[in-house]
Amino acid sequence: MYQVALSLSDGTSKSCLSTIDGVDIEGELVFTTAYPGYSQSITDPSYHGQILVFAFPCIGIYGLDEVDFQSSRPWVKAVVVQRLQDTEGTFEKWLAKWGVPVITGLDCRSLVLKLREIDTPMARISETREPPIVDTLGGGLVSEVSSSAVRNYGSGSTSVALIDYGTKMDIVRRLVDRGCSVTLLPHSVDPRLVLNGDFDGVLLSNGPGDPSLLPEEIGVVRELLGKIPILGICLGCQILALACGAETVRLPYGHRGGNHPVLDLRTGRAMVTSQNHGYAIDESSLKNTDLDISFRHLSDGTVEGISDPALRISGVQFHPEAGAGPMDGLWIFDDFVDTLRRT
Repeated sequence: MYQVALSLSDGTSKSCLSTIDGVDIEGELVFTTAYPGYSQSITDPSYHGQILVFAFPCIGIYGLDEVDFQSSRPWVKAVVVQRLQDTEGTFEKWLAKWGVPVITGLDCRSLVLKLREIDTPMARISETREPPIVDTLGGGLVSEVSSSAVRNYGSGSTSVALIDYGTKMDIVRRLVDRGCSVTLLPHSVDPRLVLNGDFDGVLLSNGPGDPSLLPEEIGVVRELLGKIPILGICLGCQILALACGAETVRLPYGHRGGNHPVLDLRTGRAMVTSQNHGYAIDESSLKNTDLDISFRHLSDGTVEGISDPALRISGVQFHPEAGAGPMDGLWIFDDFVDTLRRT
């Protein structure tokens, strides 16, 4: 282990240890309350550009869960854990191969409380105690995680165009399991390709960053409205809302973990959901649209879902595919696929 410091943009600096020598990295410092599924979290492209703090004190217990990876590589800049319990060393070695350090020797629960007080700061991990230079992640994150080529999965009779802003592979798996053929398309796909591609519906994926910095992606979705059924998940839900004329806001410290309660406003049914986002739809901006609120977060009341039956569009802020986390929301995929088959 190598001595380093974790320095926050508010001037806070904490001594800690790194599994990699000579690190000097910057990123947005965020936390997750999930305790299982750390392999899935680390490989989730939505964490691109971020330093991920695990509130659960012991990470690495079961090595790597490669079968359930959400992509082929880790996307976090660094992993911060209170204690690394990596008996076989596979977890640490795999991260090191990608240049991702594990940072230990911190009281992570105390750090999480700090992050709840100061919102989401930028942070720097280095051998010095210098603060981060960069003050925001900025744009461009989606283009860095999106596939540049068209990819095909499954051979079912229901055809789904999946626009890739940083897709978790469990989204693909859930669709294929339900008899869909899935075509993964780049984030900047020409809307004419989608409309002329003989697709039954479109799914807008999750992804990293600020949705308001994606005018090209928003414009593509705007061209699809009312012409084909659309489901948006996480960032995809936000882009869908922006395409309809709504706005988004930055949350103080985001929703990240596998224990977020959500209420279905149509049925009164509550669910426990997996979440990973730092932005939300601004409810006050919905008055300028025809969108209805379909789901609401039971802790802070934020918008967790939208719909417009006339346009055949809907979106959810949470992750119905889980990966990892509770599977209360899997029926979202059932409803979407059933809608496509009826259409």
